[in-house]
Amino acid sequence: MQTMTLADGRELSYDSYGDPDGEPVIFCHGLSDSRLIRNPDAVLNDSLGVRVFVADQPGVGGSTPQRGRTMADWGPDMEQLADHVGLDRFAVAGHSGGGPHALAIAAHLPDRVVGGVLASPVGPFDEDGFAKMLVMRDLKLIVKLRHLHHVLRWAYRSDVRKAKQDIGTFVESMAEDDPSDAQTFLSDPAQREMFEANFTAGMVQDEEGLYEMTMALWHWGFELEDVLQPFDVFYGDADQIISPQMPIHVAERLPRATLHVWRGAGHYGFVDRDRWAQFWAPLAAGDRMADQDLPNGHADKR
Repeated sequence: MQTMTLADGRELSYDSYGDPDGEPVIFCHGLSDSRLIRNPDAVLNDSLGVRVFVADQPGVGGSTPQRGRTMADWGPDMEQLADHVGLDRFAVAGHSGGGPHALAIAAHLPDRVVGGVLASPVGPFDEDGFAKMLVMRDLKLIVKLRHLHHVLRWAYRSDVRKAKQDIGTFVESMAEDDPSDAQTFLSDPAQREMFEANFTAGMVQDEEGLYEMTMALWHWGFELEDVLQPFDVFYGDADQIISPQMPIHVAERLPRATLHVWRGAGHYGFVDRDRWAQFWAPLAAGDRMADQDLPNGHADKR
């Protein structure tokens, strides 16, 4: 883990991996995850043609909390990270709740972000019925408790306490609640170890990161239609955490989106070896650098 100090004094923890000479990408993790989520095969990651930078969101890992943050606030934070590690033009990527974080960077830096890839992205929960597209029972409960801040924090704190007592059992319980991802969580020992480390880092500050990100999923501070760069949107049609209709609807509202379906995949299936390679392929070899020369607003619905 590396750290940097942001302009307002907060600490930001981040990692990097992949091909040192590959196309630069800032990846954004989802709810309950951390900078550690990835396919655990370093040799595979080095072969994908991308250099990935990933930061813990506020209240996650070693990153300082940012109470009352909006999704749009992530853009300036990642601008500072890009400057810190020497990125000029770069792509963005995100999974689940990390999808809107990636879009926030693109909206904030239209001249530097060349495009991106999203896996199972969520939409703004206050718009177009996106909140009703949550499938997992615990996520539906979050919607009901959203305005009861102390109750929501208590619920998260209770879950985190149980998880910290036995992270292995926690991952097994996730597989039980989300059978479409059971193989992804449990079948490969290295991948299971990654998930245990990922969730542990996501909860190191107890419920703080979960709570702050949950609040940021409403009222993003920008519109999907504001993001004019090209994006490839991937989703699994067996997703049991969010409805597959959510990423489809996100892609429909993005001005330049290409939609891809993974048959039989769940919400976390993007980290499985073959899909992991497919996820990064649109960003390799500078494809997005060329695409950025297209006129703003060009429709790319394929």
